[in-house]
Amino acid sequence: MRALTKPLTDWEFFLADPAPGAAPPGVPPLLRLRALRATAVTAWTYRRRGWSRARPLLEGARPAPGAWRPRELHPDVGVLLARRQVFWSQAVLRVLLPRADCLPRSLALARYLAALGLPAEVCVARALTSTFEKDTFHAWTEVHGVVLNDNQDVTVGYRVLQRIGSARLTDTPAAPGRRRGLAP
Repeated sequence: MRALTKPLTDWEFFLADPAPGAAPPGVPPLLRLRALRATAVTAWTYRRRGWSRARPLLEGARPAPGAWRPRELHPDVGVLLARRQVFWSQAVLRVLLPRADCLPRSLALARYLAALGLPAEVCVARALTSTFEKDTFHAWTEVHGVVLNDNQDVTVGYRVLQRIGSARLTDTPAAPGRRRGLAP
């Protein structure tokens, strides 16, 4: 009977290793709907107009009404909340772009999380070594430095060329000597 009352808490260890009592808040249905709409608009723009038109959608993204402010959630709770939301954004993307590569998947996820008020960044990287030309470049989404839609070890085999996120969702200003949008 316990499995029927709290099925998600039994699987919590798959999502993260949270501190005791650090459960993420639930996403209100209207906020989720607004974030899904942002994902759909981003996917449609990428499909019809390409990267050059879809990228500004993420850079200029604002949190949807009712979203969390970036400093409201502890980073660990924010990461756990973001991991729980990957399914929703990717489900919409699969309908609009069934054969999407890593770049549109990462862009759509980052736009979804930005609508929720989470400081997501798309990392575009080049492989340090590559056997096939197709595997030269890769993209993934990060929240607070944690990779969401790929293996955390992906950062070892790639050199980040660019980080793209919304300027309105950054917690702190860029460090001296680092320009916004570029990797260190």
